[in-house]
Amino acid sequence: MKAELKEEVPEVVKIHEKLVKGETLNTLDMELIEELSKEIGWSEEEIMDEIKNLDEEPSALVNKYKRLFEEYYKEAKELKEKKDYRQAGEKLWGAITALIKLYASKRGIRITAWTHTKLYDFVENNVSNKPVKLPDGSEISLKASFSLLLSDGSTLHENFYEDNVHGEVFEIIFNHAVDLIDKIKKAISEISY
Repeated sequence: MKAELKEEVPEVVKIHEKLVKGETLNTLDMELIEELSKEIGWSEEEIMDEIKNLDEEPSALVNKYKRLFEEYYKEAKELKEKKDYRQAGEKLWGAITALIKLYASKRGIRITAWTHTKLYDFVENNVSNKPVKLPDGSEISLKASFSLLLSDGSTLHENFYEDNVHGEVFEIIFNHAVDLIDKIKKAISEISY
């Protein structure tokens, strides 16, 4: 895993090594952490923890991703109720990335996604299109649901920076994403680790 990361993002591996050794991060390290924080919608502290734990088995991270998902999801809903659309969309994006990492870790797959492309690639290559039965008897395709969720989430994430989705349109996209999240949560709740 580290060999793959050394090729793709050697600077992340260097930060990982510093964090594991307890060394102080320099300005360039912190700028990268800030950039990654913006990319996946998590706090800088959560990004540093994610980088520090690159050597952990995916199944050991299930509870962490579940906690992050629940935290960001709750905050997103609260911010939406306050009509703070920019922050609500960004928190929902953080919840979406945590949900994808939760699903991956429950399946024992390490996902070191630092970009939107990596998240889409994970869904394309690791999520089945086979219908999954929900507790209410309905079925969903996790691949299609995660793909649509990433699309909605990307729009909401972009809105944080561009402030280009307002009012009713924001509400429609946000509510669609929440509906998808709730269905995905039910579908993956049965996956044991």
